[in-house]
Amino acid sequence: MSFTRDITVTIGGTAFTTDTLANIQIEMGGRTWWEQSVAGVARLIINQQDPGIIISDTFTIDVDDQTGTPVRLFTGVVDATSASITDIGPLWEVTASGPLTQAGRRQLTSIIAADTEGDQIALLAQDALATTWEEAVGTWAEASGSWDSYAVDTSAIDTPGLYDLAAIDQLPATVVDEMAKAAFSGAGWLYETRDGLLGYADSTHRESTPAADYITIPGSVTARNAFVTATRESDIANVLEVVYDAGTVGGNALDSIQVYGRWDRSYDTTLALQSDAEAFVTRRLQLEGAPRLNLAGSIRIPLDQTSDNLLDELLEVERNYGIILQNVPTYLAADQVYRGFVEGYVWSLGPVESTLDLFLSEYSLSNFGLRWAAAGPTPWNGVGASLTWQDATEALA
Repeated sequence: MSFTRDITVTIGGTAFTTDTLANIQIEMGGRTWWEQSVAGVARLIINQQDPGIIISDTFTIDVDDQTGTPVRLFTGVVDATSASITDIGPLWEVTASGPLTQAGRRQLTSIIAADTEGDQIALLAQDALATTWEEAVGTWAEASGSWDSYAVDTSAIDTPGLYDLAAIDQLPATVVDEMAKAAFSGAGWLYETRDGLLGYADSTHRESTPAADYITIPGSVTARNAFVTATRESDIANVLEVVYDAGTVGGNALDSIQVYGRWDRSYDTTLALQSDAEAFVTRRLQLEGAPRLNLAGSIRIPLDQTSDNLLDELLEVERNYGIILQNVPTYLAADQVYRGFVEGYVWSLGPVESTLDLFLSEYSLSNFGLRWAAAGPTPWNGVGASLTWQDATEALA
């Protein structure tokens, strides 16, 4: 069944509507919990005479919710076009990319001072997305606004962050690489928002998600082959070395070594403090000391199987969103309820079939204990005396 919601693609200020669009695909985020996001990309076909699109045109995709209100799915800029003549007329293929692409093109040429990871990423976002003097159109005498109008919106970045990082002083450096290093060192996730911002979710962002904010998806609306799992020996790491600003620290999981043999791994971070590097080792040993049952691919949702309410919720999806899958096979979850987080997603909207693929990670991979300073003023009255700190975040969600 074709997609029944109205779609509007706006390129360089010109709107293209559903009847001229085909084969829309949007890819965002990453694929696993341990990798940072890659640049988002959108591809589509426009069936009309020369639409007048040029490289670097602004590019947005909106889909109407059930009330007819447009919901933004993607924001970026055009980075490629091609044209062909077919039996049904001229077809224009357009590709656009998200803000991480621009961050990959920018070079950092000035030192970023030692700071917490969120604040460093916010400064790097300014370098990644700010309009440079050379890019400002016209002359200063012709300017109608102020320089403040070129400011970069960093509201999607969790600041100040939770971990102290060393200064970034090995220059020049690619901005996106330094952002990824900071996010990895802080045990958080770099991502792009649907409205074109660079975001950072710190290490407590996900476990602080209230249970009411999770999107519940019945297993009945997923594709039959959705629940493919894999457990891999190569995922094990039980002898670790972590490089930080002042040296290295290490650790091992003896119980894991006795069962699975020795699996060495080294991680480079920009952490400033030895105590944080040691905590990094402990956390990774907990997460990687034994093989885990993981989803081997995406959960595919045919959009003609969803209710209007569920589809409206799915239109809001970004990386880090909480998901509850119901009625899953018992080999995936003994109670048939899978709780996890979105790592990446792919929208495919076409005239014959429309789907959403969600790449999910299991809840416990992101729930390794709040840092005390991040716990906030949560009231503890009424909490059972037997509750342990390890279980507190789930109980209070």
